[in-house]
Amino acid sequence: MITLHVYLTPKGGKHDELETAIRDSWIAAMSEQPGFLRAAILTPFPDEELDRLQAFKPKHTFEVVSLWRSERERLQWVARPVHDRVFVPILELSEDVSFTVNNVTHGWNL
Repeated sequence: MITLHVYLTPKGGKHDELETAIRDSWIAAMSEQPGFLRAAILTPFPDEELDRLQAFKPKHTFEVVSLWRSERERLQWVARPVHDRVFVPILELSEDVSFTVNNVTHGWNL
């Protein structure tokens, strides 16, 4: 099993549009793909709370974490035309997009 972490920062004034596109288009389409297991949209705590906790302040506004059975199945999803149809609008609404992929070596209640 692997996880894909995508970090997104919206363009000015596009926060709500980006969140809607992530939730209602991109993740909705992703969730129908073979090998997809689950996903979540994460948002950071407010800066003052992170300061109080002495925690790292992320530069991104949204983190989308998706779990896949395999990297092969995730790459097959990326190669499908539907991926570009739902992800290109995400790129257009974003000022910054980056990602990483991790192996899941141990899991509980996944």
